[in-house]
Amino acid sequence: MNDILDSNRAAQLEKILAHWAIPPVQSIESIYEGSRVFKINTAGRTFSLKDISHAPNLLRLEFTRDVLTHVAQAGLQVPVPLLTRAAECAVPLDGPYYLLTEFIPAGENPTAPELQPELFFQVGRAIARLHQALATYSDSKVKGRTWRQDLAGQVPQWLADLGEGLPEPQSAIVQRMARERGAATERALQGLPEQLIHRDCHPGNILVQGTNVVGFIDCDHICVAPRVFDLAYYAVHHLKWVTNDAQATGRWLNNLPFLMQGYQSISSLSPAEVAAVPHAMLAYHLLLSHWFMGRGQMEPIGREVQALDWIHSNFDAIVDALQSA
Repeated sequence: MNDILDSNRAAQLEKILAHWAIPPVQSIESIYEGSRVFKINTAGRTFSLKDISHAPNLLRLEFTRDVLTHVAQAGLQVPVPLLTRAAECAVPLDGPYYLLTEFIPAGENPTAPELQPELFFQVGRAIARLHQALATYSDSKVKGRTWRQDLAGQVPQWLADLGEGLPEPQSAIVQRMARERGAATERALQGLPEQLIHRDCHPGNILVQGTNVVGFIDCDHICVAPRVFDLAYYAVHHLKWVTNDAQATGRWLNNLPFLMQGYQSISSLSPAEVAAVPHAMLAYHLLLSHWFMGRGQMEPIGREVQALDWIHSNFDAIVDALQSA
């Protein structure tokens, strides 16, 4: 639910909004309590103002804006940063930098079980369309402006670090996965087609109206990686909250083929890419667990490792679901 800001905070943000040539501001709302994103209602269009931290990489932001402009020209709704009167992507106010984009209206993600197959299908189609647009961005403009997510090359290090650095029982789960599937995961992720991907493709960053996808947001992590990583990323975010619920995980397995069917209705995947999807799911949980561990945030690792264990233990069922797509 959006919250109207108090007058002092609204006045502060109106000061930053003066850097852009926009219609008169009528109201400013926080997207949700504690959010760093604000809905700006004007006499004309509606905008989103986002706090992007105290020390953003402004060169990286220029790259992201260039990519998103390209994606928008392909017909997808994405938050292209608007240039200020001084042709800047972002401006500071009392420390934090802010950027302004067009507001993309959207609804809540549907939660009714009967809607999930259609949601997964439509999300698969939308991710494929996003990948098609990203794939046509000039390779010459990518070099040196973003990173390559080397999943295959990082899996062994993630496994080693987590196996040694996590407390029991998480370390035992990681070590078992390393022994039984680590080498296979590394092999499966090698040599896959790579291109620019979203790289933060969870349900909160995919805007929907009902089961129809209307846009993508939070595109700050665009990088070069296997395209199936976006599919795996989306899928595991529906799974990792319900691994203790056999009925919910059964529905997830039934929904998984629809994600693949939606994607392949737009863009075909090779057999090697399809086979790599469950391995990319494992890689996601290793990556995120390693990220949390590096920041000393141990509490959320439990959920990630539990999901890693579920995928490892139910690997054959996931493979069967993907092959039925």
